Amino acid sequence: MKFNVNYYQKEMTCHFCKKLYKTYKARPNRCKIIKEDTDFMPIYKDLNPLLYEVAVCPHCGYAYHHSMTRTYGPFLLIIEQLYIEELQFKPDLCAERTIDDALMSYKLAYLVAKAAMEEPLLLGNFALKMAWLYRLQNNTRQELHYLKAAREFYSQSFAKNKEGEERIKYLHAELSLRIGDIDEARKGFSRILGDRNISNKYRKYARNRWEDYRHDYKEQEGEKDGISI
Repeated sequence: MKFNVNYYQKEMTCHFCKKLYKTYKARPNRCKIIKEDTDFMPIYKDLNPLLYEVAVCPHCGYAYHHSMTRTYGPFLLIIEQLYIEELQFKPDLCAERTIDDALMSYKLAYLVAKAAMEEPLLLGNFALKMAWLYRLQNNTRQELHYLKAAREFYSQSFAKNKEGEERIKYLHAELSLRIGDIDEARKGFSRILGDRNISNKYRKYARNRWEDYRHDYKEQEGEKDGISI
């Protein structure tokens, strides 16, 4: 491969078939975040590294993300039965990717993670990132589908530290708001604001998000009494 200003090739060893392959990764210095959505989706100026997070083996089709943990021993036997043997084709996603390519890579990673019985938090993160990709395509129907899936997984999730737990609580409320479950969003943001053990950072996130929603709601509905906390 000739030098590419946007990408480099990372050599991978497939966890399943043990064969070597090279796959594109985005160069960090080419990925500039210009803002962040309220559900933590980063908005990049040009190159989006999200498209290249999942590595897909071109030999067997095994999809790998660095957050996966059940990539060995008995889990591989289950993955073989429930994923590898069920694959209809093995896509080659090792070069430059479109958003559709990235979506395929995440859907494959989701199937691997589900077969390996990974934790709900990891599955929730995959669903959320797929929702972000559909947002980039302005595909609202599919975005909402995966936001709902992410919320369901987060409702079953536990984090290993305080920061993670607060992030889950905030995302549950935020995703509820995005999918139109306003009552659940109100309850979620209320719990965050009413809990003095929650960090100031997430209390501020919750307060700003709900105030922005109420402001937008009143603009759309006139000066009707909105839902309040």
